[in-house]
Amino acid sequence: MIVHAASGDTWGISGPTFIRYYLVAAVVLVAIVVYHRVRLAAGSVSALTADPLGPQQVAYLNGGPRLAVHAALGGLRGSGAIGVRPDRRLTTIGAAPTGLTPLDQAIHWAAHQHSRVGDLPRDERVRTALDQIRNGLEQRGLLTNDTQRARARFWTTLLIALLGLGVLRLVSGLFNGHPVGYLLLTLVALLIVTLVLRRAPVLTRAGRAALRDVRRAHTHLAPAAAPAYATYGAAGAAMGVALYGTASLWVLDPGFAEQAEIQRQAAAGSGWTGGSSGGGDSSGSDGG
Repeated sequence: MIVHAASGDTWGISGPTFIRYYLVAAVVLVAIVVYHRVRLAAGSVSALTADPLGPQQVAYLNGGPRLAVHAALGGLRGSGAIGVRPDRRLTTIGAAPTGLTPLDQAIHWAAHQHSRVGDLPRDERVRTALDQIRNGLEQRGLLTNDTQRARARFWTTLLIALLGLGVLRLVSGLFNGHPVGYLLLTLVALLIVTLVLRRAPVLTRAGRAALRDVRRAHTHLAPAAAPAYATYGAAGAAMGVALYGTASLWVLDPGFAEQAEIQRQAAAGSGWTGGSSGGGDSSGSDGG
């Protein structure tokens, strides 16, 4: 503890009085932040009883919009609907298969226009389809929405402001030669709590549970298991990418993955940071 002779209280408030009220404010704010995070992560009670999740929905939960795009690519390649040209641009092969999802249709059209894989998340049709997937997951209570995350971030911002106030008091106390040991310890603890709580969760508990259930049911699609995608079909190829990342695309068709410049990565699990834009690269990737 740093102790020096005091020449007047900092800001006109004695050290014990300030630390007492500062601790009360910190405890109240932390409790509010934790409460909002618990509510945010709760999700929907009926989320797990709804229709089964498709590969692209699983991919969005597991790694965000970019992994959903790669899962759709895996399904389209598994059905033989798309290929890649020598200039590394996508192309279509024959007529579009039946039963395509909106994201499949958007990517198939982009392949018909000879887009690059890296440009797909910025394609307008692809973005619209990704937004539909995200909205559906939010409505089912598997993903948190922008409003919920903004509310949680608001209270975290107040926590950061309180931390800043404490730092100002610490600096002022040091400058004036006042004891600041207890305040320093309080700020260290508050900083740790703030770092832990700073990021609003993207997946709800129901979303994480749904992802775990799907992964348990499809362990045979893991690249390490050398899955026979010819047996599992296009849906199996898409689900493999959704759960285990673009490493599954390299197992499915290494020539296509190399020519299309698809990075070999493992799925990130539920750790993607989220974001509202379907085409935003900052929303997380399928790399772990």
